[in-house]
Amino acid sequence: MLIAVSAILLVLGVLAYRRALFGQAASRKDKGQSRSRKAEVADVGLLVLRLVVLLLFAAVFIGAVFSRAWTERSRRVAVMLDISESMTAVGAESAAAAVAEVFPLPTEGTGQEWVFADSAEVRSKKPAAGSQGAKRTRIGVALKTVGKTRPGAVVLLSDGQDNGDVDAVAAARDIGVPVYTVGFGGRAKRNAGVGRVVLPAVVYSGETVEVQVRVLTTGFDAENEPPGGAVSTTQTPGRKEDGNAVPDPSSPRTTEHGMKGIGTTRIRLRGQEREVPIGSGTSEQDVQFRLVFDRPGRQIVEASLDSMTGESNYADNRRSTTVDVKPGRVRVAYVTNRPGPGTRMMLRALGGDERIQVESLVAVSGALSDERGVLNAGVDAFILDDVVENGSPAVWQSVADRVQAGAGVLLLAGPSFQPGPSIGGIVSGPIGRLEGGPYTPELASAGSVLPWWKPQSEAAQSGGGEVDLGRVPPFSGLRQLPGGDSSSTNRWSAWLVARENGVPLLMEGKAGRGKVVYLAGYPLWRWGFGSQENPEQTSPLSALLTGVVRYLAESDTSPFWLQVDRPDIYQGQRVHLTARAVAPDGRPWTGLSVMVAVRTDSSSLRPSPPGGDGGRSEGEGADRRRSMKPVSVPMTETGAGVYEASLEALRPGQYQATALVGTADTVLGMATTEFAVADQPVELASTGMNEGLLRAIAEASDGRFMSADSLAREGSQMTFGSYERRLVFDPRRAAWVYVLIALLAGAEWLMRRRRGLL
Repeated sequence: MLIAVSAILLVLGVLAYRRALFGQAASRKDKGQSRSRKAEVADVGLLVLRLVVLLLFAAVFIGAVFSRAWTERSRRVAVMLDISESMTAVGAESAAAAVAEVFPLPTEGTGQEWVFADSAEVRSKKPAAGSQGAKRTRIGVALKTVGKTRPGAVVLLSDGQDNGDVDAVAAARDIGVPVYTVGFGGRAKRNAGVGRVVLPAVVYSGETVEVQVRVLTTGFDAENEPPGGAVSTTQTPGRKEDGNAVPDPSSPRTTEHGMKGIGTTRIRLRGQEREVPIGSGTSEQDVQFRLVFDRPGRQIVEASLDSMTGESNYADNRRSTTVDVKPGRVRVAYVTNRPGPGTRMMLRALGGDERIQVESLVAVSGALSDERGVLNAGVDAFILDDVVENGSPAVWQSVADRVQAGAGVLLLAGPSFQPGPSIGGIVSGPIGRLEGGPYTPELASAGSVLPWWKPQSEAAQSGGGEVDLGRVPPFSGLRQLPGGDSSSTNRWSAWLVARENGVPLLMEGKAGRGKVVYLAGYPLWRWGFGSQENPEQTSPLSALLTGVVRYLAESDTSPFWLQVDRPDIYQGQRVHLTARAVAPDGRPWTGLSVMVAVRTDSSSLRPSPPGGDGGRSEGEGADRRRSMKPVSVPMTETGAGVYEASLEALRPGQYQATALVGTADTVLGMATTEFAVADQPVELASTGMNEGLLRAIAEASDGRFMSADSLAREGSQMTFGSYERRLVFDPRRAAWVYVLIALLAGAEWLMRRRRGLL
């Protein structure tokens, strides 16, 4: 196409200048004159200039793309020397440096030595500030940096202990040339670590919890045991190491594959410590602890093992797990002045949960008298069952005041339910008229985030601890809240709706600082017959009441969650926080403003003795005070209802992170989590050769793994990679082409005008 267009343009150009080219001969014959040589050259130049302009116009018009590809092969070998602290700790840096100087290269190859740790740079250059500390090993970043210089091959001299954020295997694959890895540091021979920490995921405050910590040891030998035995290198600053240990007469349960003991070490857990015998060979020991959690909330339980001299891996000397601590007992006041056949069943369902302390206030008439002080300030949640608010105004006002102050209330509507001024203030309006059923409950979107509702198959597998809506009887009637439908913009959110017409049956709202749950359908007590079919199975009535009561009583119930990528972080590691938000209708809550504040947990700091700073210097005390100053960063929405933020390395200690969630002018709520930063540097957390990573890097790049103690001296075995180079010229995308067309067209116009051809 381009050739045809060019031929046509050539013909048109010749025709345009035919008088200047072919009219010269006739003029000489007629007039006997000859044109100067200079004029003839100018005419040809104008023709060429016109043709160039026309060809450029044609190239732009048809979108012609000119490309040329060729292969380029580099003979330069980048020799990368790991100078990080993990290499120095095991004495491998000097050995790697010696290998780097004498590494056999192919006869046609030239070497270029690099050093890397936190970053990579050519060794001949002045060390940059980023690599002088060598506090971290970022193999992936180093490979990317070296790959940008387009070497023919790469030799990586390292122990393979990577703690960077970039995937080293993917970086080696992206370079496009072979990466030959040489491993240093020796394979793991002896190690002691914490295998696991076992305790329930949910515990209750005030109770004694059994915690089991498994200690693993391998490779220790009495003949080769260095003097000094255990060396404490994993204690976290601020932990209560003395004066708070709880004696435990039980000794560790040991299953040994070696019979000869060589010494002891210590395992520490929340201020308690146990002595652990170390046997030769391989052993597994389960060490028992007893903990009591005083305050509710999500907490970290961390076990740390004193390191043994000569260990090759310190990363597993500590292990953490998280636990949700719930309030120990919830105080519930059950109130009704219209008792019926379901009253006894309701009280039995509430009393079946040992975590709930139930006090009842029942009267056969409208007048209630709280002579026993049931409605006191210690009540966490109220259940008002089909009450009629008449008589005893002080009782109803006391309930309303407690709810407004922060207590929860479950309102069970029924045929007789008639709120007055006090209870009416909680629901903010009158109650609708009595409507007959049936009304089959169906889960609404806002209720789907609650843990009490499960599909039929899941409910059967879990032993009936959740409500299977397919097996409960429908409600025979309801007392609807006017304006309580999910389509209107109000403070109510529907958990259950009627399958027949979508009318809300179970709704959640707020009254002051307290939570309100309103059940429009009745009677609920019929849900208690499920246990007759299977006595070991919790009835739907018990599951629903237990879940709602805990929802009403727990102040930390929130549509917002905050979590850290791992609860135990080594010094130097980045902290990554993720917050999730669920709107009242159950959908992801997007477009929020989330700010997370991280502060040192004061409970992790030892109190200073009176009259001093515990022997600390003035500088140390200042550092301690600075560590308690909160650090606030905004969180970025990375997905629907998902917000993320990262913090650079923090000082050792225990931290609490609080995410404040809101809009531009309103605070909606908050979420908290905890994590710990160990005093063990991430660079020294794991030492020795990570052969698996080094082999993976070599295989991903078509290279080869070699061990330092069996390094081959055959330089001819190394192959070079090649790069495909391509030059692409697209006139439409090159701005200079349009500028050139304008300049050439303007020049031609000026030249033609000077010669009188216009």
